[in-house]
Amino acid sequence: MYFASTAMAIAPRLPLSPDTAILCFTLGLLLIYLELNRPGTIFPGAVGLLITLLAIAALLHSPINVSGVVLIAIAMGLLLLDLLRQTPLLLAVSATAALIFGFLHLTAGAVRPHVHVAVATGCGLILGAGTSLLTRLARRARANKGLDLERARTSRPGALKS
Repeated sequence: MYFASTAMAIAPRLPLSPDTAILCFTLGLLLIYLELNRPGTIFPGAVGLLITLLAIAALLHSPINVSGVVLIAIAMGLLLLDLLRQTPLLLAVSATAALIFGFLHLTAGAVRPHVHVAVATGCGLILGAGTSLLTRLARRARANKGLDLERARTSRPGALKS
């Protein structure tokens, strides 16, 4: 509890522009992805979680546009659907576009500076297309693993027993 209260006390003093906060958010999520890909290393996941939470806390101290949050939530829902089921590529493209426009409109119209197009596009492409690519690769690896087990069962009847 001490660390959470300390992080929340530090976050308002961080001079993070919305661009820097979105970049930190993306970096934190990429470190969490690395931890999910190589479980047990602990360090990338812990640092990624800390960076992501600090970026969110820094963003919460600036005026947030609801339409940006809704677009990011829609993108997360579409990417989650892509994770759970095999979906058309158009759904992944739509999720990436929603993520880009969500980042663009997250602080739009606010007194503070807004997220620039290059940062929103880069981070949206990295997170949206990267997440979609990783889920498709994981789905293909699981399918190949299932096919390999089935081939092993049929080629040598006594080798693997189910």
